[in-house]
Parts: sequence; C-alpha cells; structure tokens
Amino acid sequence: MNTNIMLLIILIVMVAAAVLTIRVGTSLGNKDANGSYFANTGRKLGRLLAIYGVVIIAALAIFVAVLRS
Repeated sequence: MNTNIMLLIILIVMVAAAVLTIRVGTSLGNKDANGSYFANTGRKLGRLLAIYGVVIIAALAIFVAVLRS
C-alpha cells in the first residue's frame, strides 16, 4: 500500500476518534445519568490530551520508520 494512503487513513481515524470522543464527553445523556460527570473536567481533559499526544507521536514515529526503510 502506498505510504501516502496509509498516512491519510491514519489521519482520518485519529480525527474521527478525537471528534467522537468530544461528542460522547459532552452529550447530555452522560450529564443526566451521572450528576458528577462534569466534575474535574480539566484533569480529565489533560489526561485525554496526553493519551492522544502519545498516540499521535507513536503513529508519526512508525510512519517515519516506514518511510526510511
């Protein structure tokens, strides 16, 4: 498979995951089901962004390794 196509697929999956995570996190159903759902949102967002950062860096490292080989 062409590496440009692989990169495009990875980018689409990452963007979709981020958008869907935000949509689920801000849904009214979560707020209604659990009153404390929105407590400590800064900490939760920080952890989530850290996870996304690690995954993005790992994906870029793999992509660079594939390009160099």
